[in-house]
Amino acid sequence: MRRATTALLGAVTVPLLLGSCGTASDDTSDAGTTSASTTQRPDDQSTTADSPTSDPTTEPTTPSPTTEAPTTAPTTSPPEDPTDGGPAFPTDTSTQFAESSGEWDLVLTDVRVGEHEGFDRIVLEFTGTGVPGWSVGWVDRARLDGSGEAVDLDGDAVLDVYASGTTWPADGYYDGPQRLEPDGGEVDDVYVGGTFEGYTQVLAGIDGDPSPVRVFALADPPRLVVDVADSED
Repeated sequence: MRRATTALLGAVTVPLLLGSCGTASDDTSDAGTTSASTTQRPDDQSTTADSPTSDPTTEPTTPSPTTEAPTTAPTTSPPEDPTDGGPAFPTDTSTQFAESSGEWDLVLTDVRVGEHEGFDRIVLEFTGTGVPGWSVGWVDRARLDGSGEAVDLDGDAVLDVYASGTTWPADGYYDGPQRLEPDGGEVDDVYVGGTFEGYTQVLAGIDGDPSPVRVFALADPPRLVVDVADSED
């Protein structure tokens, strides 16, 4: 696989556009999901830019990933993580949107990657009472939100994942490795960008061309699940 130096969106974030969510869990097959009706994504990737319906809690003025840690293998999905369930995969590679619901009090606590038959799964886990929204789509360049700093990722394509309804600083915030390098599967590289003005960003380098992505939120604990379909090439 080749190493691509990519650069991703940056500068400012804006609320997200409508998406849908499924009913499966990354941990148990009977866990419920919740999603809202509208969303916005960061303004440099969207053709519309409305204000959110409610202001998030006060956020920092700079991105907040943890200090760069040595690259380690990621936390894998739980053994009982089902390989079915959730909404159907879309038929195209368009960006997926949904709006958060409840309080903007979600604190990132874990990021993990798992390989399954037909897709790879990225899970962002939170504490808090809200339900995360999302903006998940393919981009040409990987850049950190807020600072605009370029990020080098292994892989051929870049998937930009935003979870909304999140907050920082907060007790118990994610202190795991900033970069995850899964062993096998379509997800080659994952970079935990941090939380900026209510949005938590994770960048993923994917082996092969962009493929359909399904996204859904789960509760108890709050999670954002991103499934990347295996490339056909």
